[in-house]
Amino acid sequence: MMAQASAQQTQNKPVSITIPVVKVNAPRTGYATSANFKASNANLGPLGTRPILKTPASITVVPKDLIVNLQVHTVNDALNYLPSVEIRDQQGFEVSRPQSRGFQSSIVQNTRLDGLNIIGTTAIATENLSGIEVLNGMGGALYGPESPAGVFNYMLAQPTKKPLVRLIEEFTSNGAFTEQGDFSGTTADGKIGYRLNVVQSNGESYVAKSSTDRTLGSVLFDFHPTDDTTIETYYSHYATSAYGLPGSIVYDNGKSTVLPKAMDPTKLGYGQPGAGTDLVTDTGLLKLTHKFNENWTLEVGGLYQNAIRNLWGITNTFTDNLGDYTTTKNFTAIPHFAIASNEAALNGRVWVFGMEHDVTFATNGFYNWQYSSRNSISTVLGKANVNDPIIYAEKPIPLTGGQYESAYLFNQSIITGDTVHFTDKWALQGVLNASFLSSKSYAASGKTNSSNSVTGALSPMGSLIYTPTQKLTAYATVADSVEQGEQAPTGTANANEILSAYRDYEYEIGAKYAVTPRLLLTLDGFRMTRPLANTNATTNIFSVVGTQRNYGIELFAQGDVTREVSVLGGVTYIDARLQNTGVVATNDQLVVGVPRYKVDMAVDYHPEFLYGLAGTAAVHYESARAATNTNNSFAPEYATLDLGVRYTTPFFGHALTGRFEVTNVTDTHYYVSVADGNIVGSPGANTAYLGAPRTFLASLEFDY
Repeated sequence: MMAQASAQQTQNKPVSITIPVVKVNAPRTGYATSANFKASNANLGPLGTRPILKTPASITVVPKDLIVNLQVHTVNDALNYLPSVEIRDQQGFEVSRPQSRGFQSSIVQNTRLDGLNIIGTTAIATENLSGIEVLNGMGGALYGPESPAGVFNYMLAQPTKKPLVRLIEEFTSNGAFTEQGDFSGTTADGKIGYRLNVVQSNGESYVAKSSTDRTLGSVLFDFHPTDDTTIETYYSHYATSAYGLPGSIVYDNGKSTVLPKAMDPTKLGYGQPGAGTDLVTDTGLLKLTHKFNENWTLEVGGLYQNAIRNLWGITNTFTDNLGDYTTTKNFTAIPHFAIASNEAALNGRVWVFGMEHDVTFATNGFYNWQYSSRNSISTVLGKANVNDPIIYAEKPIPLTGGQYESAYLFNQSIITGDTVHFTDKWALQGVLNASFLSSKSYAASGKTNSSNSVTGALSPMGSLIYTPTQKLTAYATVADSVEQGEQAPTGTANANEILSAYRDYEYEIGAKYAVTPRLLLTLDGFRMTRPLANTNATTNIFSVVGTQRNYGIELFAQGDVTREVSVLGGVTYIDARLQNTGVVATNDQLVVGVPRYKVDMAVDYHPEFLYGLAGTAAVHYESARAATNTNNSFAPEYATLDLGVRYTTPFFGHALTGRFEVTNVTDTHYYVSVADGNIVGSPGANTAYLGAPRTFLASLEFDY
């Protein structure tokens, strides 16, 4: 028995087994491999960062992953994925104004970089951005006097905690190569973060003998002297040029009365070799953010931007309805802008009589200088027909006679705001803006053409917010905003004159529903009005001629439908009309260039069972747009389709991603922009630009 017991003890004795340590080196995930279109928060200027779901306004965001995976390089192309946004091209490639809900934006008031005013009518790259936030509707109470075209906030890409190295080589079917480097990281002690972006692109564009060239260099540093303080510094230099692309189509000038059928944009002769745009923009930004405690934060920032616009593009002015036109080179629009903008905001949370108050005390504003050429550089090249365009011999650019300060604008606003939470379901938000604005315009002789100033103009906005559940928010918003008067375009009898301040109104109701924490639906309806200026065909004087009244409905979806499907887009209906004109032919007619229906939807499918492989698709649709104020001519409806595929694979412990995209798959001929020429620089006529043809884009990205 003792032997049996001994054997039993030996059996029960623990056995020690040594398992060798195996080191696993997981491959780095490719940048934007599993696309994330979700946007939970948005920066609302003086109100700070707020949850989009709880904000009583229509907000859409173009995310970084969409910009990267669809190979988008300009903000104009990025904004085309938002159904309430249109781009109004002015004097050529990347010289444009974005607009929301059918209202065109102004030169500097509606466009911002990290919350600070910038020049909106010059080139802006996307490679150094983390995304684009768009506030649809009036933002005057938050940002001061501006057009009701919304607020376009271009968000800078921030430093990453982990080292990031992205090297990209791209080729387009047109014949252009693009190289990009994106480098980021933070020091070991967490005190300094950096983000560096460099881009070089050049080659032929989609017209034979055309050319494009883009150069971007930007650097951002974050300094953290304490855990609660951040100092952000930023500088960028962006130079872009495009020559030989189709020029503007000018019509409805008393000789031609209708918009001609959209032509083939690749056909030689609608543009001219050596004619185009050459834009150079330098931007510097400094911002300080300090968190006092969990309830109070302070942000102070300043920006300076200098924009040189060499506008050597082509205007094809139609002289009849038979397709005959006159070709002119060089625009007389303003060639040089500069802006210095500022902002400061103190945001906090207090409790009064048991109710929570989110309070704001802020100021923001800018100085804007505009410089014009003393001499007109417009040069007539010759006459042709749309069926037989002509390429002309290049002519030298005439002497400008130097530049002079043609206009000066100043805006500064004081903002106070309070969101009172009566219960966990009901809240009332009120914002009041007191604005101080002045403007002057000058002739080349130095004579003052116009001088306007307003002191303490009030722009109130109030919203009632109802949140029955954590997933649903309903709201009603009323806004009354002052807007700085528009500037008479070059060629009018009162060129450069800045009109007296406008007054705009908005009524909006909406609801937002978080289907899941990663998918947000937004539905809203609105009615908005603003004065509308135009050029009198008889006197050639630019002045207010009536009221633009827009009402409409917006439906958006943004985020991840499932873990494998991301979506961004929706549909917008707008009825935009010109009222109180006193002219039977134009009264209550549709506003030029605003479609009743606009659909934009982008989808990214990245299946988990085929991790690394993904497909993209985007559709863009616009219904017919009025081409004249009398509505005797329309730009027909059009639709375009974009398709793409990408694949990410491990590569020596890192990641390699190949992307292939086809835009305008069906090679549809259409007008991407139709606008009242009195605003975009062709007095007494309207202006249209052709959309880009089918284009193939292929890129290879190495992530280290």
